[in-house]
Amino acid sequence: MLYCENCNAPIPEESAKCPYCGAFNASGGERQYMEQLYDLKEDVEEISEVPKREYRREMGKIGRMLFRTFLVFVGLAAVCGAVVYLFHRSTDYEISAEEMKAQTEWEREVFPKLDALYEEGDYEGVIDYVYAHDEEGMRSLSHWEHNDFLDEYMRYQSCMRALERIASGDYDEDDEISCMIDVLFLIQEKDYHVYTEAEETQIADYRREVKELLDRELGVSEEELTTLYEACCVEDEYGAYLHYDTARKKVRQYVKDRVK
Repeated sequence: MLYCENCNAPIPEESAKCPYCGAFNASGGERQYMEQLYDLKEDVEEISEVPKREYRREMGKIGRMLFRTFLVFVGLAAVCGAVVYLFHRSTDYEISAEEMKAQTEWEREVFPKLDALYEEGDYEGVIDYVYAHDEEGMRSLSHWEHNDFLDEYMRYQSCMRALERIASGDYDEDDEISCMIDVLFLIQEKDYHVYTEAEETQIADYRREVKELLDRELGVSEEELTTLYEACCVEDEYGAYLHYDTARKKVRQYVKDRVK
């Protein structure tokens, strides 16, 4: 298993793209390309019984197909390489033994305090403490056992702030769109996240609360929200998942239709 560089979700090594956000996985894409070449090789061997003229014709087709496939692969590899290069160059981020050691030392220092704040139910304190002890924004919480819950809590807080603005009447169409997208992602079931039983109960309360407020402040019923959620999902070989670009497009149209 690998972890997506875009959304950090676990993905099979042989997958050409992330099943959750659609990001390209270079190693998986290369593997699929090599498998296609192997299949083509087998096809070439199977046409040995074809008359000489047909054989040459088929070889010409296969040669052109291989050449086009090769060009596509080289193009994809070049684009991916450029993106990775520009990302590392723009962020000056390099994984090194020293960085890994610094991350481990940071976890030993910070995680016990985060655990204490978490046990007190002070989730805002957790966020504040992380920001205060990670001035360069270079540290990761991925190894902290409550990191997945913290993601949901932060999404819930974003929903609540947006709903408060809507309740005050001081909002515009973009605020409404952003709020509804936050709600959709908050109610999304994430199979790759891990929660304790208590966290699952808390998240269920968060979801119920934002649904009720969305219905009260914007008149969006739970049935309408479910229909919109399903329309914003895309499906591939790994199943259905909420796609951000699709969600933004669908929600924007939904809001415009409501105004009409």
